[in-house]
Amino acid sequence: MKKVIALVDCNNFFVSCERLLKPELIGKPVCVLSNNDGCVVSRSNEAKRLGVQMGAPYFIAKNQFKNVTFLSGNLTYYCEISKRVMDKLFDFTPDIEVYSIDEAFLDLTGLRKTFNCQYEEIIERIVREVKEEVGIDVSVGLSYSKVLAKLANDKAKNLQKNNIDKKTYKIGYKQIQNELKNTLISDVWGVGKNTTALLKKYLIQTCFDFVSQDDIWIKKNLGKIGLDLKQELLGNSINPVQI
Repeated sequence: MKKVIALVDCNNFFVSCERLLKPELIGKPVCVLSNNDGCVVSRSNEAKRLGVQMGAPYFIAKNQFKNVTFLSGNLTYYCEISKRVMDKLFDFTPDIEVYSIDEAFLDLTGLRKTFNCQYEEIIERIVREVKEEVGIDVSVGLSYSKVLAKLANDKAKNLQKNNIDKKTYKIGYKQIQNELKNTLISDVWGVGKNTTALLKKYLIQTCFDFVSQDDIWIKKNLGKIGLDLKQELLGNSINPVQI
């Protein structure tokens, strides 16, 4: 049976947590700062649109963006909210890999029968119930491998940046080729600058360019990691959800 994998990612997580305590900040440009208020580590969509950059030093940003609310971070509180989100996800499946404080991969394989609905409806239900029961907005990418699920999640977030209310995104088999043609290999989860530079030397810029290379060439230049990446991009789950 083909794997069906979702990536659930909390939107602007630290800012979203702060808005639970301070609902008057909803709709306003807000940033959360790192330890000792060193730099920006979370931005609301409003702050992003104003041009506040992730990692911007606070002493510069506070003078450049006078109408942005800057808040000191509270990691203990964010971990508490994260646990609530993850606990909610476990209501859907026990096969969960908590990837970070605000991200988790879910193996949904076979759950259509359990929930008596399509996978798209399951992830829409996840979005709805996390919002209703925890108060946090999440985006969900759905596909057949972790790499494609991450790519789908990125697509959902990009739509939201363009003010399109789309919190879920699915890359089905019929969409894979088109998505790969329209995605730079440098934008893929796990592909670093050195790999991007190497592939660029061979005029490989898109994901489709990459998966079009034969396995011998990929193994010679990128080893097993490159072969695994090709399969993941083609929709074959090589790196399963680590429970």
